[in-house]
Amino acid sequence: MSANQPHRLFLLDIMRIFCAIQIYMYHSTTMYGCSYGYYIDALLRNLTSLVMSCFFLLSGFSIHYQHRLENGSEKWIRHFLKKRFIAILPSYFLFTFIWPLIHPEQLKEWIILLPVDILGIQTVYRTLFGILHNGGTWFVSCILLCYLCYPVMKAIISSNQICTSIILILLTHFILMYSNIVIRIFTLDTLYSNPIARTAEFMIGVSFSEIVFRRKSSAVTKISKVKQFFENSVGVIICTIIISVVVAKLNHAELKAIVFEYLSISLVLVALYLSTRMRCLILENSRLLSSLSGMSYQFFLAQLFLWIITDAVLRIFGVEGNSIKILTSFFICVAISYFTWRFFDIWIRNKLKKKFMQ
Repeated sequence: MSANQPHRLFLLDIMRIFCAIQIYMYHSTTMYGCSYGYYIDALLRNLTSLVMSCFFLLSGFSIHYQHRLENGSEKWIRHFLKKRFIAILPSYFLFTFIWPLIHPEQLKEWIILLPVDILGIQTVYRTLFGILHNGGTWFVSCILLCYLCYPVMKAIISSNQICTSIILILLTHFILMYSNIVIRIFTLDTLYSNPIARTAEFMIGVSFSEIVFRRKSSAVTKISKVKQFFENSVGVIICTIIISVVVAKLNHAELKAIVFEYLSISLVLVALYLSTRMRCLILENSRLLSSLSGMSYQFFLAQLFLWIITDAVLRIFGVEGNSIKILTSFFICVAISYFTWRFFDIWIRNKLKKKFMQ
């Protein structure tokens, strides 16, 4: 793969769509009482932490894939931040301002928290997670912080020394894994909605992208096999697996926790690596795949009101049952996300780009 000829990494789109559907299925069991069977329900619970890590790792990886060749100038930084904020904030604000219309009984709390929600800083308030819509939009707060930090990350790793990216990945990964020991011993909150932990995952994705896509020095000069191993993305993945297993054993983790929690970052890195080695022109140029990936963000936000709307529809038609709840809620979620993405998000983004990015 040439570093100067970027193409659409279709596997990233598939991963993004998978993450959105998994979160929907998990929410349908916890928020709406649906069931897909004992084993699938258990799998959904176990996959949730891995899927959220996947989202932040994937975001950092894809962002750096798109911008790795940029010079990092002040003009580019302004352009990058404007573009990312325009991409994420309009739909978030739309659903935020709709909230009191759906939940008028929470108007007072909504008014009090409005400055926090507008600034996207709700995730720094540890116990705000379950109030209003913040249990569903905390990740917006985290990804905004990631975008703010990305220019700094890019400046750090965009040097001639690939060891910088390697050290960042392994050190950050170790800290995230070791946090499980600290959390267990001192009975602390998990890192699930922690903005620093999610930014760390985002940074691992950025650093891994730098390793995967940079031109290998071994193609120019002869280097030792040890250095070549560490400069190889597969070598980095193996090191993260070793760190994960060692820390998990020190923390007396069970096999299930090792697979779904400690090895989650390593598994996502494997998928990201494979995404760079797979080519399929049909999928790369697929408008359907691109559209489904593009509306996955709105698909997630739509779940803030999905269960109330689904209940109202089922009462109108006088039907009930597990299967009909799943099918109806999924159809409504797809419909809301499509119309929000197609007729609001795209329209307002184009308007804002013309106004602020000329």
